[in-house]
Order: sequence, then C-alpha cells, then structure tokens
Amino acid sequence: MHPFPQSLEPPPRRGGATPAGSSNRPQSPLTSPTSLTYPSNAYAPSSSYPLSSSTANTSASRPLINSGDSHYYDGLSSPTPGSRPRYNNNNNSNDIDNNNNNNNDGGALSSDFSRGGLYQDDPRNRRLDTLAKIDNADFGWFHVRACMVAGVGFFTDAYDLFAINLVSPMLGFVYFSHNGNSVPADIDAGLKIAASVGTFFGQIGFGYLADRLGRKRMYGVELVIIIVATFGQALSGNSYGLSLHWSIMIWRFILGIGVGGDYPLSAVITSEFATTNRRGAMMAAVFAMQGFGYLTTALVAILLLLGFKSMIVANPMNLDYVWRMLIGLGCVPALVAVYFRMTIPETPRYVLDVENNLYKAENDVNRVIPTRNALQSDRDEIEARNSNSRVNPRRNNNALGGDDGPTGSGSGYQKGGSGAGGAGGAGAGGGYNSLFSTSSRENDRSHQNKGTFRDFCHYFSRWETFKVLLGTSVTWFALDVAFYGIGLNNTFILSSIHFTTLTDEAYEKIWNATVGQAIIVLLGAIPGYWFTVFLIERLGRIKIQVLGFVMSCILFCILGFAYAPIHNQSPILFVFLFALTQFFQNFGPNATTFIIPGEVFPTRFRSTGHGISAGMGKLGAIVAQVGFSSLKDRGGEKNAGIPMLLQIFALFMFIGLLFTYLVPETRGKTLEELCGDEDYTSRQLERERFRQNGLQEKDENYE
Repeated sequence: MHPFPQSLEPPPRRGGATPAGSSNRPQSPLTSPTSLTYPSNAYAPSSSYPLSSSTANTSASRPLINSGDSHYYDGLSSPTPGSRPRYNNNNNSNDIDNNNNNNNDGGALSSDFSRGGLYQDDPRNRRLDTLAKIDNADFGWFHVRACMVAGVGFFTDAYDLFAINLVSPMLGFVYFSHNGNSVPADIDAGLKIAASVGTFFGQIGFGYLADRLGRKRMYGVELVIIIVATFGQALSGNSYGLSLHWSIMIWRFILGIGVGGDYPLSAVITSEFATTNRRGAMMAAVFAMQGFGYLTTALVAILLLLGFKSMIVANPMNLDYVWRMLIGLGCVPALVAVYFRMTIPETPRYVLDVENNLYKAENDVNRVIPTRNALQSDRDEIEARNSNSRVNPRRNNNALGGDDGPTGSGSGYQKGGSGAGGAGGAGAGGGYNSLFSTSSRENDRSHQNKGTFRDFCHYFSRWETFKVLLGTSVTWFALDVAFYGIGLNNTFILSSIHFTTLTDEAYEKIWNATVGQAIIVLLGAIPGYWFTVFLIERLGRIKIQVLGFVMSCILFCILGFAYAPIHNQSPILFVFLFALTQFFQNFGPNATTFIIPGEVFPTRFRSTGHGISAGMGKLGAIVAQVGFSSLKDRGGEKNAGIPMLLQIFALFMFIGLLFTYLVPETRGKTLEELCGDEDYTSRQLERERFRQNGLQEKDENYE
C-alpha cells in the first residue's frame, strides 16, 4: 500500500516547518524499491534519490523525515554535485539537472550514493557513474601505459614516413648516376606521394571500421601492416618486370594504409580513456612521439653513415646498405608495441554507447582505473561546500514512463500490481534496461547501437554539426599542405641555400642533409610538440591553433618574400627561421588538428569523423607534394621556385586560421558535453518507449 493516505498531508518534516511552496507536495519514499507499490493514481515527485543512513543523518542541507526504517528526501537539494548532468530516479529522458559547478569530486559522491536503493539499480545512473569514473580519475599507470602504447605507433609512423626524405638522395647515388646522382623529379614525387595516398585510404577505412567493429578489434592490425610493408621496402630490388622505384612505391602505399589507420585509432582510444582535465595533454603527448620519430630517423642515418663511412667514400654504391638498413630498422618499435595494442581493453565509452553493454563497461573501468578510498570524507567535504547551492527545478513530463505515476525502474518501482513495470506502460526501467545490455557476454549484439550511414548523414546535415567537421577537415588540409610540403622536401630547401651542396661527394652531401634535418627537428619540432603538451590545458586548443597559424603565416611570408636577401647574407639565419616555422606548426595546428577531431564527435562517429578530418589532411599532403615537384624548378634554375612555394604555404596558413573559428574550444569539457551524446541516449530511450508501446516514431526527429 501507499506509505501514507492520498487524502492526507505528508508526515511533518524533521524540525517542524515545511518549506514554502512545498506544503502540498508529498515526500518521495526512498525505502527499498522492491518493497513499494503505488496505486494507479499515485503521484511521486520527480526528484527522488536514495540516501544512505550516514548521509541522511549528517546532511543538514537535505531535510529528511523518518518513518520506521524509511528515509524521505524532499527533492530540493541535489545529492550529486558535479559537472556531469545528473538524472533523477524516475528516469524521464528530460529530467536532467544540469549542474555546472565543475566539481571534480562529483564522481566520488555519486559512487557513494550508488551503494543502495534506486540509484544503484538504475542503468542510467550506473552509466553516468561509469563515465564519471573515467572523467574524474586520478592520473595513474594505466593512463601512462595507454599514452606509451599509442605513442610508439606515432614514433614508428613518423620514422617510416620521413625516412624517405633521406633515402631519396641515397637512391640517386646508387641507381641514378646517369641523372647527375639524383632521382628524377617524377620518381621522387611518386616515392613521397605513395605513402600519403595510402595514408588517406587508411584513415578513412580504419576510421569507419573502428566505429563499426570496435577500437580494440582494429588496434594493432595497422602495426602489422606497417611491419610487413617496412620489410617489403627494405628488400625491394630491380627486376626485369618491376623496377626498384615502382616496388618501393607499392610498398609505401601499403605502409601508408597502416600509418593512416593509426591516426583515428590512437586519437580516439586515448581520448576515450583520458580524464577530462588531462585529455588534451595525453593526446598531445601521444602525438609528440612523432617528433621523436622524425629525429630518430636522422640520428639512425648519422650512425649508419659513420659506420659505413670508409666504404661509402671508397664506393658510393655502398649507400645501398645504408638506405635498406635505415628503412628496415623502422619496424623494430612496431614489433615491440603490437602485442600491447592487441591486449588493450575496449574503450568503456564504445562499450556503453555503441555495444550498450553496461556490465562489461563497469567491469573494464573498475579493472583499469583505481577507485578512490576516501569517499566518506570526500562526500562530507563536498556537501559542506555545496550546502547553500541552489538546485534547478526538475520537470516531470514522463517522456519514457506511463501516465502521471512514477515510472518503473528495472529493479522494482511499479505502477499497480507487483510485476516489473506495472500496468501503466513500459516506464523508464523497461526502456532503459532493455536498451542497455547488462549481460556479461561480449558477443551479445542484440542491443548494439552502431551508427548507420543514414544516421551519419542526418547528424552532419545540420549546420551546427557539419561546420565542426568542415572546420576540422579544412584546418588539417591547410596545415598539411605546408607541413608535408617542407617536411618531405627539406633537403631541397636546405640545398637551395647551399647548406647541403658544398660538395659533390656522396658521403659529405648526404651527411650534410642528415645533420641539417636533425638540427631543424631539434630546434623546432621537438620543442614545439612539448610546449603543446605542457600548455594545452592552460591555454586551450583554439588559442594554440590560432597562434600557430598566425606565426607560421608570418614566418612563411618572411622566408618567401625576403628569400634572396636572407639566402645571400646568412644561411644560418634562414635555417633558424625555418626551424622557428616548424616550432609554431607543432606548437600549433599540427598538434591541435589531431586532438580536436578526437573530442568533438559522438562516440558512434568519433573514429569516422577523425578519419575524415585526417584524410583531408593527407589530401593536403598530396597536393603539397605534387605542387612542390612541379614548381620547385620553375624559373629556369634548379630550386628557383622555392620562394614562390613558401609564399603559397603562407596563404594556406591564413586559410587554416579562418576555418579555425568553426571549431569549438574543448578544454575542460567531457566528451558527452562536446558532442551531445547524453541527448542522443535520451532520444534512444524515447525510441525504445515508442517501440515497446507499438507507436509510430518519426525518425527525422530522433537522429
């Protein structure tokens, strides 16, 4: 029966007085849910929370009454302060208390309230608690391990991609002595474009597959592809039916597919495992390994040149050993990382939002993220801090439940009778529990919610979502035109100022090119990456991206329009400005264009959105390489067109700056806040209610 008669006022509050405006409102019962039944016309307030005995007796800001062993909560104070939206226990899809206090201890307090009663048995609240554990976790060994495993892949990617910059002049001495010891321009362009073309397809393909099949299932596959392709390059040779350069191009295309797959997978996995306040730094640290890979290419080349110096001086053909070893050693870090990638768990967000397996997500999070041990003291401190805070009123429109009665929960709130769900409709318990699988079986696909092509098109058909994809794609495209335009061709740029052409001897020429690359990376790229790591959570993504585009544009203008004076007066000044350009690319858009797409898209499209953005970047790299090869000698003399190319790079930096303003700032926000996944989950619950009640839904309103 009902805890108190319908015709009577609720029992008096402890302390006597009843707050103004609530005298006619009955208090919500919070006894064990299995012991309660409501008559069909019973009214239950929308803000019902279970309270542990310790909380009920110590919280002065939450007046309670006592009826035997039952506690009654007046619904005026939120028991779960925190930055994440909190749902009340009747599970209405719109009953959300958007508390924006940005209190990082909200997850701890939520865990305390989940010890018993309705909150513990409500899948919606369990989902929120699971996400809160990830977002508010202390930085620990698992986060370090995730960064290391993902970072080794980027180390390998950069090593293999930029090694061709040093391999190309070696091939010139070994196989193209008839062409002035240099690779013909069309072949050189093909060698460098092949990997970018493969990377484009890898980013799009792996991005899509990671959303369809799961991050874990695809993670590690791309490293296997890289290992095989790296060995294939190192063992390439001339034959009657296939020349050396075509063999290398084919293997580099395959290599690019693996490298491309690493971008969306590493970005999304790091993003979905990271804490909110360190997500940008973790993703930047993963991407910063690209700089070490770039540098290691030059250092390994220096060591190999020193080891083979006497042989190369005696016969330049011995450079054939050097370039094969330089490429082949690139698979060593991939061999180390492939096991760890294949054993990393699926991201909890994918398990929750796509597989809809709440049981597995909770277990995965509890296994990899340590729980806090001082929940009681944390709760008391938070309650004292928020005792005077005002709480948003809650609506009770029963979007998922029956009529005006309380919606059912999966554990027993019912509307008439004793069955689960009651007579008044499915309720939230039916909708939410049927939407979420609580089975421990990982291969249970009956509840999976993978985004369809129609859903994808509908989601990005709105300007507010499409502009984000447009912004991330165009900024990455503009950045890569310049980044790969100079990154894959800095030997030409350095030779244009006679930094690497002081001699025609094979050893000296390649040695100078290798040392020049190492200097540029040490002065510019490495510091730029790590400035981003340490400052991105203080300055934000957009400020760093704007700064990088502005400074790169200015520096490219100086190098392009003042090329002749700088070239004639001081090659060292040119190298310094060139390195400074790389610094502001890496302390700027090269890092942020990788980070932001891993944050702004919903879970079901996050990897696909990142893959599309990265793929547009690789289109920029292809355009840059084609343009560089065709324009660098324009003007009659060798490398005469480089000043014009630097001016073109400045233009693309300006374009990237303009499109940056389509992209939102993501610092300090959860992934669900950024992409609206909470709203999507509510709409999925609404769909489930339509389905259970046999109603016709309108798909266009719920995509």
